[in-house]
Amino acid sequence: MGPEVSSFAKTEPVKQMEPASRRQYFLRLATVFVLYLSAGKLGLSVPFTSGNVSPVWPASGVALASVLLWGYEIWPGLALAAFFVNFLSQIPAVPSIGMALGNTSSALLGGYLVRRFISHRPSFERLRDVLGLIAFGAAIAPIVAASVGATTLLLTHIRAWSGFTSAWRIWWLGDAMGVLIVTPMFFTGRALTRSFNRARMIESLVLLLSLLATCFAIFGGRLGLGMKDDVLAFLAFPFVIWAAIRFRAFGAAVATFVIAAISVWGTAQGNGPFINHNPLHGAALLQLFIAVTAITGLVLGAVTTEREEAGEASATKEKLLTELHQVQSSLQEAHAQLELRVRERTAELERAQEGLRALSGQLLTMQDEERRRIARELHDSAGQITVALGMNLTSILAETKNLTPKAGKACREASELVQQLSRELRTISHLLHPPLLDEAGLPPALTWLVDGFAQRSKISVKLDLAPDLGRFSPEVETAIFRVIQECLTNILRHSESRAASIRIARDADEIKVEVRDQGKGMPSGSNGARGRRRMGVGIQGMRERITQLGGQFDIRSGKNGTTVVASVRVPSATVQNARTAANPAE
Repeated sequence: MGPEVSSFAKTEPVKQMEPASRRQYFLRLATVFVLYLSAGKLGLSVPFTSGNVSPVWPASGVALASVLLWGYEIWPGLALAAFFVNFLSQIPAVPSIGMALGNTSSALLGGYLVRRFISHRPSFERLRDVLGLIAFGAAIAPIVAASVGATTLLLTHIRAWSGFTSAWRIWWLGDAMGVLIVTPMFFTGRALTRSFNRARMIESLVLLLSLLATCFAIFGGRLGLGMKDDVLAFLAFPFVIWAAIRFRAFGAAVATFVIAAISVWGTAQGNGPFINHNPLHGAALLQLFIAVTAITGLVLGAVTTEREEAGEASATKEKLLTELHQVQSSLQEAHAQLELRVRERTAELERAQEGLRALSGQLLTMQDEERRRIARELHDSAGQITVALGMNLTSILAETKNLTPKAGKACREASELVQQLSRELRTISHLLHPPLLDEAGLPPALTWLVDGFAQRSKISVKLDLAPDLGRFSPEVETAIFRVIQECLTNILRHSESRAASIRIARDADEIKVEVRDQGKGMPSGSNGARGRRRMGVGIQGMRERITQLGGQFDIRSGKNGTTVVASVRVPSATVQNARTAANPAE
């Protein structure tokens, strides 16, 4: 049930649209029929018409325009109108049918050629469209109508003009004139009306009145000047040029239509320059005059339109280029301002970093000084107190015979605790600031540090020192000692490694320190900001110490352990006798 409903829903709109499409189609057929019949009757009223062969056949222009506008399916309306326009003028039915077939075929062929080689919907405001209309619509397609129509008249013994040749030529030129005059008017008016304003309306009225006055002066007989010279007919040409330049293809088409209508009317009334010859020659001159007028106007109108469009395109291009240059200038200015702000911001950040680095260096220096002070206090004050306490307990132990066994035991235990406290204070004092670092240099201080660490932590530590390590400045020796001390502390707390190695190498002007363990490694991202927060300030302190000396600090960690590498450049002038400058008394 569902699919049936869906199928009905899909076909119902089609069934509803079919009557509307059918009505539109028949309305178009009726419109074409009326227009073609009216244009055909108008063409038959043209002078010099013989055997229904008119020098100007506007119905051919209506037929071609209808095919270009509404397609080939409009042919029944064309055929029916072409039949009746001849049948109602006392032409028998059989010749009327033949002439209708020829006219209909001519329109269909012209529409096909224009659509195939020019454009599906030509505007005739391009030179290519106009040349296509002249070649295919006015030159080639009327050959079919002229050939079929003249042959039909010959076979049915209807005499037209002086014979087959003259009838064929007049027929062909008449259909061509109809195409050139009427067809462009169906396509060129829309573009002009969009730019029509009051000034143009006044100009168009002046042009129309001037053209009418000139045409009536040439073809008006008593209403005009009664000009008889053929060349004087071209006095209307300036107005065609005016219309083509100012009103483009539509203006040229309207001007041509007005000239053709008045020239045909005047010639029919026996006026104008084309009545001084025999009918055949007069018809040829009239056709030539209308053809030259139409072709000149349409070509000039198309060229004017293309030049104006090219000028507008050029102006638009120049405007866009100007705007592009302005945008580029604005972007360059903004870029320069941004670069200036970036440089200023970078300079501010560098100053801030220098300030932070200086502050960090001061903090590290203060920390070392505070450690030195605390170590001295522990050694001088607390150490002396424990020594005095130990001496007192020794004196008490010398009098054990006067003490009870319990008191003697307590004194001996107190003496042992004091000795242990003294050793712990000495160790803490040396860890805070080892005297060996100042007195003997880096190798003995590191040896003492590693031995004490291995003894306390039960972690095997291999110390590899360069044989020519020598002495360095107090800052360098303190920094290296603190980095190694912090690394050993991290190995004990975090790595779970049972072995470690320390290697210190030296070349002419650089000291390289490498501390390696075999533990579980550091967590992923420990070198980033979040990793540093998780690892505490130890890594940051080590990095800052090395950075303050202009060195490099790097940590490489993996599943096989962690390696800390630090390198410090030491000028050779500061390597020898560094402690001499620090301790002149020595």
